[in-house]
Amino acid sequence: MDGPGIECAPPPSGGSIPAGTDPMQAAGPMVATSPTRPELSAEVADGKYTIKKALAQGFLINDGNPPAPDAGVAPVTYSANDNWDPLANGIGDPATFTPTYTVAADGSGTHTTIYLAFADALNLGVCGRVYIRLMPGEYRGQVLLNSKTSAPNITLYSTESDASKTVIVANQAGSTAGSMTLSATMTIKAIRGFQMKNITVANDYVEGSAPGNNQSAVAMLLQSDQAQFENVRFLGNIGTLYVKSSVETIAARSYFRNCYIEGDQDFIVGRGVAVFDHTEIKYLAGRKPTGGIIAYPSTLVFNRYGFLFDSCNFTAEAGASGVFLGRQWMEDSDTLATRGMPVGKMIVRNSTLGAHLAGAAPWSTMGARTTTPKDPAGTTPVVVYTSDDFYPAGAGPTPAEPYLAEYRNSGPGAHQ
Repeated sequence: MDGPGIECAPPPSGGSIPAGTDPMQAAGPMVATSPTRPELSAEVADGKYTIKKALAQGFLINDGNPPAPDAGVAPVTYSANDNWDPLANGIGDPATFTPTYTVAADGSGTHTTIYLAFADALNLGVCGRVYIRLMPGEYRGQVLLNSKTSAPNITLYSTESDASKTVIVANQAGSTAGSMTLSATMTIKAIRGFQMKNITVANDYVEGSAPGNNQSAVAMLLQSDQAQFENVRFLGNIGTLYVKSSVETIAARSYFRNCYIEGDQDFIVGRGVAVFDHTEIKYLAGRKPTGGIIAYPSTLVFNRYGFLFDSCNFTAEAGASGVFLGRQWMEDSDTLATRGMPVGKMIVRNSTLGAHLAGAAPWSTMGARTTTPKDPAGTTPVVVYTSDDFYPAGAGPTPAEPYLAEYRNSGPGAHQ
């Protein structure tokens, strides 16, 4: 039946199973850093830019009081120093889950739609975790998991290991829905602890099929802290995966293990903290074979971490070339108090880079960024590689903080 009154499910009988047993990818060769292709030192890479380090602290940053853009960097504090470690605590084996609800389009479960199951889960009040099983099939239409302080954590899963058999899909873009945010097939606003496994989330809008400049068509909009994804496929073209946060001073953390993400322009975006581990990042060449951009981080300057790709595989369809790893987004939604402070942070380490990537300069300029506190009169697009490119002399952190960098990648597109 569609309605509350079911108790929260017990935890999996086998306990929490680590996210994956695949070893981390072997490090590529050591290479010298260059002005347009910064390379981290071993000390910085292993001392700061690891999965555990990136996810150990989060939620409210600096008590919600960001510094002025040109005031330098005071020590950054986070309200949740919880040492969250999804490497050691995975989602688990779906075969051991006891579903609280089962969603089946044919009426054979407790609910026929994901939205109704989410609504009932939110009404259960305080309990450990609600397990929602999604039966194989296509579920068309937009889905929202709202935020509620007293709500339980939610795991949405399929028991099918082939994620292509269970698909959530919609067909909206910013130009048709009214904004990039409203275009999302699936929007997760749960405060903490959302999990998803063995499912595909897609936006099958065809870019250019409707009038308007905003052709971003989001598959997943994520604003939850400690969100965890295993064997999930995200399909789209522009803005496929939007990793955001509820407000600028929230460091919402998410972890993607053994996932697949595809697109052809700015298809991994946002200001959230996101770690991608053993994930395939595929560039689609059909619409934009040359010069596309994979990631579009809008990390605020006072958030320590943005996007971290570790042991990932950057692939592409045949015909793709000159593709950029990323560019830094001056996200329009940021308030006047923080305008000028999105710098966009992204580290790619121990990953395999395909030949489709741009060689000597894989980081693109963002046309809207022509000035920084360091150079307020600037008039040409810039790439903010480190904090020294952003802050006036003597105002930034010492040593300089890397914003865009690589470490020991391999493959034909790696730094030679």
